Amino acid sequence: NKELFIKNKERMNEVIGVIGTGNIGKGILTHLAKTNYKVLVSNSRPPESIKEMLAGIGDNLTAVESRETIDNADILFLAIPWNRLAEFAKELAGSKPKIIVDATNNIISVNPFKLADIGNKSTGEYVASLFPEHRVVKAFNSLAASTLIKDPNTGTGKRVLFVNGDNLEANAKVVALISELGFAAIDLGTFQNGGKLQDVGGSLSGI
Repeated sequence: NKELFIKNKERMNEVIGVIGTGNIGKGILTHLAKTNYKVLVSNSRPPESIKEMLAGIGDNLTAVESRETIDNADILFLAIPWNRLAEFAKELAGSKPKIIVDATNNIISVNPFKLADIGNKSTGEYVASLFPEHRVVKAFNSLAASTLIKDPNTGTGKRVLFVNGDNLEANAKVVALISELGFAAIDLGTFQNGGKLQDVGGSLSGI
C-alpha cells in the first residue's frame, strides 16, 4: 500500500555508516553492498587506503574520513577492536543521535585468548554506556567472520543473526535491515534479558 511504499522509500534514503574494515567489517560490507543504501566506510587509516578494497565489494560503498561517516550516518555499524571503543566514543560525542549497531566482542587478546573484564554487564550494556546519546543495538557479533561473510541462504534455510537492545524501536529497525540482507533475525529483547546469550561464551555465540 501507499503508506508502506513511502515508509520503505524513506528507509532507503537513510545513510549507513561502517567504522572498521577488519574481518567482521568486511563481512557486513559484503552484504550491505547488495542493497541500495548509500554506505560510508571509515577506519583508522586515510580513505585512500581502502578505496580499492571497497571497489571490489560494491559500487554503493564510499571511503571517507571518519568525521564524514559520523556526521552523515543514520545507522552506524561499529566493527572496531574492543580497545578502540573508548577512544571512538570521544569522536562520536556531540554528533546527531543515531542507531549504533554494535558488532564488537570484548576480546582483547587472541593468543592467549583473553576477554576484557566488564563486570556483570553484557557487552551491549557496556557499549551503550559509552554512547548515552545514541540508541545502541547489539548485532552481528555472534557469528565468526568466516561465516558472516558467506551467503546467508544456506540452501536449507537462512543463517540467523541475534539482536538485543533497550530501545525496542531501534531493535526493530535493525531486525528489518538484517532481513533485507537475507538473514533471519531474532530479537532477544533488552540487554538484561538477551545480552549475555550472544556474547562470547554465551549459549548463542558462534551458533
